[in-house]
Amino acid sequence: MHSITSVRADTHPTTEFPMVPLTSGRLVTDWYALIHGIEIMGDMMSDRTDHEQSILDHTTLVSVIQQTYQLQHIDIYPLQNNTGKYIYCVEQKNDQRWILRLSLKHDQLQTLANVLFFLEQQHYPAERILPTHEQTTIGKAGDWSLLLTTFVAGPKLHDDPEAFQLLGSLVGHLHSLRIEQTTGFSLPRAGMLPARELAFAQRQLRAIEGLVPAQHRARYAMLMQAVTTINHCTDLPVVLLHNDCHPGNALLTPAEQGILIDWEGAGLGPAIIDVGFLLSNCDATFPWAPLPPAPYCNIRQATRLEAAIKGYCQYHQLTSRELDYLPDALQFRALVFGACRFAAAITNHENADELRWWWARYTTATEIADKARAHFIYYSSHLTQ
Repeated sequence: MHSITSVRADTHPTTEFPMVPLTSGRLVTDWYALIHGIEIMGDMMSDRTDHEQSILDHTTLVSVIQQTYQLQHIDIYPLQNNTGKYIYCVEQKNDQRWILRLSLKHDQLQTLANVLFFLEQQHYPAERILPTHEQTTIGKAGDWSLLLTTFVAGPKLHDDPEAFQLLGSLVGHLHSLRIEQTTGFSLPRAGMLPARELAFAQRQLRAIEGLVPAQHRARYAMLMQAVTTINHCTDLPVVLLHNDCHPGNALLTPAEQGILIDWEGAGLGPAIIDVGFLLSNCDATFPWAPLPPAPYCNIRQATRLEAAIKGYCQYHQLTSRELDYLPDALQFRALVFGACRFAAAITNHENADELRWWWARYTTATEIADKARAHFIYYSSHLTQ
């Protein structure tokens, strides 16, 4: 696995999830949760309501883990996350730790397990599954399913060009894996693909059609046309996508090896979707972060953009046809966010002119794609010689 020893990381070590208690009023921070917050919280509250009496308390859950995985002298701590799911740190007295996912939806855990199992088969760095004492991937406790994985510890990547080169190499390496090499299980289709996300955005816009005031009708028409005409990138080669690749989802291990975390939405899809999201994050630390002033943003983005592409091309090359879809891949998530945020603002009688960072990303997509294409062509030819 490629690593860059000079990569800087945040000074305070972090883990895959910060150790704070789960509550029903989670702070939703990532763009996907912002867009699908109603669906996520609805599913979570449905689980909590329908199975309120069956939720495992602390003592019972500790006992279940001990019996299922033959672990002794453990304690558990709920971890904050923005997916509305039950995720815990399992800690042994010798300081060994694991991540436990607890769900009433067995298929969701099995889908994640299939992705992680494939990554292990391919020797790709990621959290690893710990089987139960009966050598099954998923444990059971009544209606609940359990998935236990290794705890990935280390500081998150910094946002300098060296870190983006490492991040690009992790994504390129992932896309180079042979997805046909699966036996006895199947890889899922990725979440957050354009067809589903754009359909969701269209539904949000249609729901407010009669509510849009005159001063916002032009923007409503622009958003509706954009979400209905943007290309879905469906007729392209398929690879395994991470689907949320940005610096906040990559850690640097003690051995200075980069490793991606947060595989919940991973699955099969066009490589250009991951690439588009990676490159669209070159202007900020996180996808939802406010953009810095334009001149600084442009300079920083240019260096990080080239670094990410250089790292990517060390492992995988995109075809000219795939690069033709890059503007759409760069635009679609910003567009979905913008459409849904606009619909929410109109519904709630809020200022529909707020959160315009998505518009900056949307309108600069073609310019960024042109620059990126030149870098892809250069590094694909020079790094393969």
